[in-house]
Order: sequence, then structure tokens, then C-alpha cells
Amino acid sequence: MKYFLICSILCLTQCAFANLEHQLKPSPKGLEKNKIGESVTILNQNRVFFQRGHKRYVEINPMFGMPWSEYFSKQQKQIGFSRYEWKTVYVHNIEDKNFELTNVKTDYVFFVVANRVKSNWEEGNLGQVLQMLSFCLYPCQENLSLEVTVKLYHQNRLVSEKKNTQMATRYISPWYVFIPNRFQMRDNENAFNEPNVVSSMYLQGFQEAIDEIYLNLPNELANEMKGIPE
Repeated sequence: MKYFLICSILCLTQCAFANLEHQLKPSPKGLEKNKIGESVTILNQNRVFFQRGHKRYVEINPMFGMPWSEYFSKQQKQIGFSRYEWKTVYVHNIEDKNFELTNVKTDYVFFVVANRVKSNWEEGNLGQVLQMLSFCLYPCQENLSLEVTVKLYHQNRLVSEKKNTQMATRYISPWYVFIPNRFQMRDNENAFNEPNVVSSMYLQGFQEAIDEIYLNLPNELANEMKGIPE
């Protein structure tokens, strides 16, 4: 039974594709990458892949691949090194039982919050149920939205907060296997780390929020510094 379930999931993921509402833009012109120094800390409160368990929400990790907390930590470090030219990036999950505030060693801290992705399939109407039972022989379409919030702290003071909502559409049907170029990406859902539309939404929202923080940082940092007593 377990083998059959795994095969069914893998088969279904090979029929799943997705389009993001928009693509991540290159680094904005005028983005000064040395505004906040060379070392930063990223604190994550990431519940994107959480599902309701018996008593509480629990994170559902991929069947194959690294846990999501490790994957996002790795990706955020790579983004920090390449897009923002940070030299040192510390990443912590604040819900990790071993995390303590004393772990934060840098003046600048990004606090990243994302809750569970929202789907129009949560409504669970009869038509959607029948489509899933038929393995989406009649093509299934799922609309997804994810809100990502990033706050920047400087020496424990809130400097800036940016929020954005990422939208995407997931398409599932065995017929789509024959026209993969119609879509931006394949979606392995929770079978593998990549490609995955939800993780792509999260990482894109993370970068767009930091881009916006950088572009507005001079005025916001000046206002923040005015509030510090001499």
C-alpha cells in the first residue's frame, strides 16, 4: 500500500506545472549593496509547509531531499552572497527549540515571516473532489497566494517593514506532460525540494521585500537614528 501511494504521488507530481504571477526582477538600479554592512542575521518564522496535525500544526518535509528549514537557510545564504553581496550570513529558525536570542551576533537583523500558503482548493467543493478522484483527467487548476513579511532591525530597533503577496497558479493533468513548454516551471509539490512553486513564491517574496527595504533604507534609517537619545 505504501509503495502504491508513493508511486501515485510521484506520478501525479510529474503531471503538475505552475506559473508565477510575475517573475523576480533583476536587482533594481541604484540598489546600494553596502548600506548595512557585510554581516547580517536572518531570523525565520516560516510556516509555509505546515499542516494541521493531531494536536498542532507540524511541518511536512519533502519525501526526498533536505528538510525545508535547511533548504531555505541554504537558499537565503546564497541569495545574500550573490544578490546583496553580504560576506557573512547567519540564519536561524526562531521556532527551533535550541534557538536563543544570544545567538544573534550582528547589528542588522532581518526577521522573515510567512504563514501557510492559501489555496482556493481549501474550499473543497464537489467539482474539485471529483477532479482529484479522476487524477485530474479533466485538468485541475489551483490558485495559490502567499504573504511574506520582512522586518529589518538595527541594534534591536525596528528600521523598516515590507510586506508583499505572491500569487501563482498550479496546473495538474496528465495531458500537460505533452506540452511542458506552456508553463514556467514543473512543480514537484512536496516530493522534492526543487522545482517547487510554493518555495519559489517564498524566496521571491523574501527578495522583493529586501529590495524594497534597501531602496527606502536611507530615509528610514535616518528617521530611526533620530529616535536614539544622545
